[in-house]
Amino acid sequence: MRCFTITITIFINLMFFAICSYMYLLWSQYWTYQNKNDFATSTYDQQIYLYNRGYLPEETNNKSNIAKLRSKHALRENIIYVNNSRPRIPGIPKDILELDTNKYVCFKNETHLLCREKNKKFRNKLLTELENTFFEQSHVLRYGGRNNTYNVHYVGPKENFRNKPANQVLCELMNTKLETLKRSDIDASEPIKSSMPKRAFFENKHFNSCVVVASSGALKDSNLGRFIDSHDIVLRFNHAPTKGFETDVGKKTSVRVLNSQVVTRPQYQFLKSTLYKNVTLVIWDPSNYSASLEEWMRNPEYNFFPNFIQYRKQEERPRIYMVNPLTIWDLWDFLQRNFPEKLRKNPPSSGFLGLRLLLPHCDFVDIVEYIPSVRVTSRCHYYDPDTNKACTFGVWHPLAAEKLLTYHINEAADMDVFQKGFIRVKGFKHLKC
Repeated sequence: MRCFTITITIFINLMFFAICSYMYLLWSQYWTYQNKNDFATSTYDQQIYLYNRGYLPEETNNKSNIAKLRSKHALRENIIYVNNSRPRIPGIPKDILELDTNKYVCFKNETHLLCREKNKKFRNKLLTELENTFFEQSHVLRYGGRNNTYNVHYVGPKENFRNKPANQVLCELMNTKLETLKRSDIDASEPIKSSMPKRAFFENKHFNSCVVVASSGALKDSNLGRFIDSHDIVLRFNHAPTKGFETDVGKKTSVRVLNSQVVTRPQYQFLKSTLYKNVTLVIWDPSNYSASLEEWMRNPEYNFFPNFIQYRKQEERPRIYMVNPLTIWDLWDFLQRNFPEKLRKNPPSSGFLGLRLLLPHCDFVDIVEYIPSVRVTSRCHYYDPDTNKACTFGVWHPLAAEKLLTYHINEAADMDVFQKGFIRVKGFKHLKC
């Protein structure tokens, strides 16, 4: 009788455990389904949608222009959005870092000791947030090989940048390629050959101070305009304006790095807007990971070539370049080589591309509000009110990984990084490798 009672008890417990496990699986599947169908409406998410699909969410994919914009890397119809870059993974705390607060800002009436303590606390919270975001995004069950739009198959080593001196990581970065295409790189059969520049970007040129200006919402009310304009070279991105924002972002623009959708889509008025006049332009468009240059030119992500040619014709002294897309993946390989975890199989961000473009030509490069300061905000850009935490911590590019590594090679003091809002990276000319 006693054995029978024990058996029944064990059986009931096992049944209860099985039912609970089954309910957990159902619940997990439900929330996974919710994730896949949770469409964000923010400008930033629409830009990600744009980048992956070639059309806005309200457009349909049976329009004739869609095939022209995107055919090579077309995804399935059910687009997976990762809202706010916060997938549910047990054991990882959420909301480590408060946004849109001045609790970590150092005020003039505070003691130096209190200021340093506040700054240290913010630094630790920010780095923890970046680490958590990165580990979430690299979680194999969520991202392992499913969304491989560019057919990335990395087979190299996976080391840990945290175990290397900053100088060693910088030397590795110097040994990567990020090049612009010259006329001599293009096959004679390509119609665009005659429109290509004879020289590469900043060929045989060197400058003392350079600055990369992120378009971050944290630049609002930063009063960094004068600091930015004090640099010899000022690099900005896409259609980020200066007019009306001079106090915070300055008024000088030397270089604009543009992704190819800005050059092709009518709303950006690439051939008419004064934003793209009397300035050096560098356009980038990603290729398939293993594609040849010829394959990419026959089928780019966005066909910006007609506007590239027209710009060269209409401007009196055009300074316009395009990045060799094969070298973009060389930069991605560098990132993956320095992380033991999996990276998102998407190209590096424009910010990281901009940094790598300038490092060979500058004694040092400052990057403003790339690593978030105490002004960190849910606001995506300083020039529009749209909010989305993913703008800061990443949702499509391997942004969290980029920022962790860039902070590792930074030379600026933590007070400059987190209170003022810039990091400083030594130019390649001064490296001893």
